[in-house]
Amino acid sequence: MSRLKRLIVEAHQRSLWQALVIYLGASYAVLEAVALFRDEFGLPEWLLPVALILLLIGLPVVIVTSLAKEEVYGDQVPEEHAAAAAEEDQRLRRFTWRTAGLSFMAALALWGVVAAGLLLFGGYGPTAEEETRKSIAVLPFDNLSPDPENEFFTDGMHDEIIAHLSRIADLKVISRTSVMEYKDRSENLRAIAEQLGVTNILEGTVRRANGRVRITTQLIDALADEHLWTEVYDRSLSDVFAVQSDVAGQVAAALRAELTVAERERIEEIPTDNLEAYEFYLRGMEYYRRPGYLAENYRSAQRMWEQAVELDPSFALAHARLSIVHSFIYWERWDFTEERLRLARAAADRALELDPDLPQGHLALGYYYYWGFRAYDQALEELAVAEQGLPGDADLLTARGAIYRRQGKWEEAIANLQRAAELDPRVAYLFADLGDTYRILRRYDEAERSYDKALAIEPDYGGAAYSRAWTRMVRDGDLEPMRAYVSAYPEAHLRRRGLEVLNRNYPAALAALSQVEDSIIIGQWNYIPLPLSSGLIHLFAGQTELARAAFDSARVFLEAAVADRPDDERRHRSLGLVYAGLGMKEAAVREGQMAVDLMPMSKDALDAPFPLRGLAQIHTMVGDYDAAIDLLDYLLSIPSWWSVPYLRLHPIWDPLRDHPRFQALLEKYE
Repeated sequence: MSRLKRLIVEAHQRSLWQALVIYLGASYAVLEAVALFRDEFGLPEWLLPVALILLLIGLPVVIVTSLAKEEVYGDQVPEEHAAAAAEEDQRLRRFTWRTAGLSFMAALALWGVVAAGLLLFGGYGPTAEEETRKSIAVLPFDNLSPDPENEFFTDGMHDEIIAHLSRIADLKVISRTSVMEYKDRSENLRAIAEQLGVTNILEGTVRRANGRVRITTQLIDALADEHLWTEVYDRSLSDVFAVQSDVAGQVAAALRAELTVAERERIEEIPTDNLEAYEFYLRGMEYYRRPGYLAENYRSAQRMWEQAVELDPSFALAHARLSIVHSFIYWERWDFTEERLRLARAAADRALELDPDLPQGHLALGYYYYWGFRAYDQALEELAVAEQGLPGDADLLTARGAIYRRQGKWEEAIANLQRAAELDPRVAYLFADLGDTYRILRRYDEAERSYDKALAIEPDYGGAAYSRAWTRMVRDGDLEPMRAYVSAYPEAHLRRRGLEVLNRNYPAALAALSQVEDSIIIGQWNYIPLPLSSGLIHLFAGQTELARAAFDSARVFLEAAVADRPDDERRHRSLGLVYAGLGMKEAAVREGQMAVDLMPMSKDALDAPFPLRGLAQIHTMVGDYDAAIDLLDYLLSIPSWWSVPYLRLHPIWDPLRDHPRFQALLEKYE
């Protein structure tokens, strides 16, 4: 037998072909997995060739060990040794398969050790310097258009370029809200970069006239004072989407940021072919982002996006935004109806029907579940899908942090809010939200520091100033910061009323209440007609007849309000207080318990303490002191807004002062 033929026979006998197929197939699968993870997570380029080399090293091991068989019988096997030879062949076949598997595992393990070692100790991972280098803030663009009405278009181009850049996970992009404070301000770029925590600044101008647009952009390393890239785009209006995509790609290239295939496809998408619809979309974004949380701005945004989808029914992004504004109007209870929720769901479904992978569509569905139903797990699932296409979206992180708070996952909430604040470092309300979270956890020093940051950004931020003063009160029982606050904000009549109640200056409290223009105090946690508030003040002052008259007036209003919205825990809670003030003990406790049942801790860890406190107040007013103390004990044992100094100060707890259990409660949580 020839040497070649003998080699072929030997290879066949020893299952070499099967071993090679197994080894090469498994190696191919590993290389594909390495390539996938490298692209998905931005791992170093050298991981793939290292894996290939080590797997190739294992290949000759398979071949050599498969052919390593001692010759015993030659080509002819005596009959008396046939059984032994067959057993030997079977053993060698198993040996060959085992060799292939072990060689593959050894090569894979060696690659893993080398890769991990280089990543951990070889300096191949992203350094802090690289991370900082890939950070950017896009300053508001200057409007050079002859028509000042085109300001919305300039702002829209600015917003969309930020949105495009935020889709690139390898970049840290400061959110729009933080950079808008630099609009129409002349300031040193290095100072701006340091304030925002970035290295690079993108500036631009927009001129729109006669159906054309001229956009000039320049990318600057603000810390090194070095121009990295400049481009002038002189295009027809129909090319604005290509300009946005090109700017994002050029910036990524200049900052050496890696784009995945999915990211590149997303930034190159054209949202609509209808320029008039796109203009309505941009106008809607301008209304939606106006400060102040005014209902008329959100309703105007709704009308703009309705016009956009009417002009282009296939405009998925506009449908998504329309869904979000419907959900927000419902959440703020400006239109607390089933029809509003139906509109929100229909718009989100339409957006995802048009583009199943649209991140904003999943974001809209997340808000729908959160704001519409407090369906937190479903909301988080949708936000996780949206984040794949919006990796640097501060609003998404803020929403997730808010959801975690309501789930009672406080540390997760803080982590997300802190990350959002990194991307939006000049947004005061983010630091105020962090302060509120720390205050609920009774981490008062951290709360004060967060409020101080909010006030450093926005010195006239009354909400943060009040929260800081309230923090000092619930921590130390110190009312002086609250007095300073109401002196600085003389129009804050409701908060002056609250201070005077704690001061037990009831005539001043009633005087402040008389200055309130609205007939109902409405908020996320309150639905209080003014007669209920005045009735409580008269009750604290011992003015029984005046209190009864006020409570009776509030009763008529609240009974109708509860009948109109029986699922609103705030209305049941207020009606329970009214019944308690009128001495209707059974009805009062029933309404207070209804409020607790409608908003249990399992539904909302942030809101649920309010109806629990309301029920404790009702039990106190009707003389069920032990029941009230049980509830107060629970409220002090969980994260909530209240504390021992608050219980000492507020007159509603005066009937409990001499109760031994109440005194022991104060000592327990002192």
